Amino acid sequence: MIHPPYVHDNYLAEGTPFVTDRQPFLPVAPMYAAELLERHRLAEPVLFDCHVYRHLAERVDPARIHVGGQGVERLSSEEFQRIFPGARKTDRGALAQLPDAMDAGLERQMARLSDVDLRVYLANEMTLPFSQGCLFGCSFCGAQTKRRESFFDTRAFLDLYCGHAQRLGIPSLYLYCTSLDFFQQALPGGDLAQLTGRLEAVLEVSERHGVEVGMHALTRADSYNAAMASDEIRDLVRAAGFDRFGFGADGAASVAVLRAMRKHADELRSDLIHAFDHAERNDFIPEILYVFGIPEDTRDTLIETRELCGLLLEEFPNSEYRGFPAKNEIPGNSNWNRSGWRGSPAHTRLMDEPDLFLNLGFETLANDISHDEPDKRLMVNRYAVDMSYRAHELGRVRSYLTIPMADHGTEIMDDETVERFREIVANYAPDLRKENVTEHRVALNSAIPKDS
Repeated sequence: MIHPPYVHDNYLAEGTPFVTDRQPFLPVAPMYAAELLERHRLAEPVLFDCHVYRHLAERVDPARIHVGGQGVERLSSEEFQRIFPGARKTDRGALAQLPDAMDAGLERQMARLSDVDLRVYLANEMTLPFSQGCLFGCSFCGAQTKRRESFFDTRAFLDLYCGHAQRLGIPSLYLYCTSLDFFQQALPGGDLAQLTGRLEAVLEVSERHGVEVGMHALTRADSYNAAMASDEIRDLVRAAGFDRFGFGADGAASVAVLRAMRKHADELRSDLIHAFDHAERNDFIPEILYVFGIPEDTRDTLIETRELCGLLLEEFPNSEYRGFPAKNEIPGNSNWNRSGWRGSPAHTRLMDEPDLFLNLGFETLANDISHDEPDKRLMVNRYAVDMSYRAHELGRVRSYLTIPMADHGTEIMDDETVERFREIVANYAPDLRKENVTEHRVALNSAIPKDS
């Protein structure tokens, strides 16, 4: 069971040594899969960190390598073999059908970690398996969309984390909840008791162990507003340790763009402003978590989105900005199978040079793989950097944009954009210039704080 390196840290460059992650996080997903495999006697898994596929394939028979996950499952057999020659494509479906697929615990897997490693993981942000599934089908999303929310045994996970923290004398934990829309049970047809019961469990476990718990999650403005109409829910959320919520693209400034993204939202600002206002008054940090730059975006819609981001930053001083240039086609989302993508120059190049999949990370600036039309690419990056710059001036930019892989001479940013980008990353690449942007890619991407 391999935990691959984070995309910000580049291990593809020749001679680059494997180094300890500066901001490590417990690899919950592969550990969870390992537990299911082991408890059902399907395999005897071994957990280890590793470089990318080709490094492993040089050491073992590729036929022994199974590759899976949401970024792999929608690849065709031909695509898979071109990227992972000789390996076996493994779908999560078989594990998901096991009778206890949502109830497995990590006691056995975490027991294999040394106390030295556990101290490091517990001191950094960790993932709390809370739920999976979202009724909406956003076109850019590669997660489990168009399905009802299903819940993990959150109490057991938190009890395990807090027990280790208490044993090792670690006073507090900070956790990211896996829900795609944390308050979706407050929407029509939902069961709010599902949510409140788990929040009460979080509070009980934290108090019993004497470990302070902090958490954050993603949400939609409409579901947040529906849940927070109850003061009881608000107080329970606060008591459970939540300090921030990321509000997604349902706050985009154009109805046309919302519909193109299939966000199932026809309201523009009212729900979002109400949610930000409530969060601000109740000491929750609202994160401006936008994905922009899809094909339907124009200069006008990007200007509107920039102005809305500026409005939110100015009106709500607790708010923080996390903006990402869209990657319209990524393995796992609905656009990957759209007509015209397979066989396109960008798709062909990805198959020929799989390292370029790094360019599809949402934290990466628009590039010739994600935005092959030069004027559109420069325009998207102009507004991406401009929005980050406005937040940077206020000291409230939470995510940093990374430099993509690009051939010499491929324009990523125009002169004005580079000037602003340099100010944002001045602590990491003070001598950045338009002509040497790609030369700074490895060092800059490894140095900047990763998005979490």
